[in-house]
Amino acid sequence: MATVEATQQKVQRMLVEGFGDIILSKDGSFAIERGSTRVNIEVRDWGKDTKGEPSAIVRIWAMVARGVKPTPEFYRWAAVDGSKFMFGSVTVLENEGGTEAMVAFDHTLLADYLDLDELCGAVAMISGSADDIDDIVHDRFGGKRYTDPDDAPPAA
Repeated sequence: MATVEATQQKVQRMLVEGFGDIILSKDGSFAIERGSTRVNIEVRDWGKDTKGEPSAIVRIWAMVARGVKPTPEFYRWAAVDGSKFMFGSVTVLENEGGTEAMVAFDHTLLADYLDLDELCGAVAMISGSADDIDDIVHDRFGGKRYTDPDDAPPAA
């Protein structure tokens, strides 16, 4: 049994033990700054299990790029090459008009089986992979790294 509230408390204790300082948001989510990457950790309700008990998931993600033109080549890369990482997957989020997209790298864990090594390892893997992915996306498809200021000139 893993309620959202119990899982948030467990995740917070583990993150503090594993990383020291963490960022706590008023919505109950957490974030960790690792180099130029911010890893976000959210606990979400996952309905009831087969015994009718509450269950939760832990979503770990990092935003890696924004302002990317959503071309067929870009989507192909996200679906094929972006799924070849040993851990996590690339997610593309188009704006309302479909003219630009944001790119995130994420992974989800089941809260019922969560332990310190699994959680901290997942945060480290998302962080490291996101740092590599922002270079690939920026160099091949343009846009801005998520950490670039809004007034930064586009890549040549």
